[in-house]
Amino acid sequence: MLTLRPLSTKYSADISALAMRSKAHWGYSPAFMQQCAHELTYSKTQISHKDFHFIGAFSPSDSQALTPLGFYAIQRISSEKAELLALFVCPSVIGCGVGKSLLQHAISAAKSHHFKTMLIYSDPNAASFYAKHGAQRIGTHPSGSIVGRELPVYQIPLMPSS
Repeated sequence: MLTLRPLSTKYSADISALAMRSKAHWGYSPAFMQQCAHELTYSKTQISHKDFHFIGAFSPSDSQALTPLGFYAIQRISSEKAELLALFVCPSVIGCGVGKSLLQHAISAAKSHHFKTMLIYSDPNAASFYAKHGAQRIGTHPSGSIVGRELPVYQIPLMPSS
């Protein structure tokens, strides 16, 4: 069982480092990781901004809960649309259900904010994870870090169609 709770600005460096470790887990080169570093850095200003929602997953056995095992971030795009800006899991617990718990929580959080859809600009290595959990592929989008690289784009409908 995980404890999921909002992240304060004190976790800025921890989650940025976690995002880098999690992405590197997929075998990307040091040069590639360096190009992605700016997109995987989460500032204190961003964490505290009203249009962002950062949640960390902590082990209940860690009574001090010093560092999260994973985290997600949702960004408000409009009154009806959110983006799953980040979902990263510590490499040592990938495949243990942490990502699934974080995604389910993110979907519930987005619904509670009355968003109708949530967009996901996925890493290609995570695409099957999102598809497995009900996200629908709607296209591709250029990477913000790597020129010529296309990222799969997914959408999760949050409100029933009328």
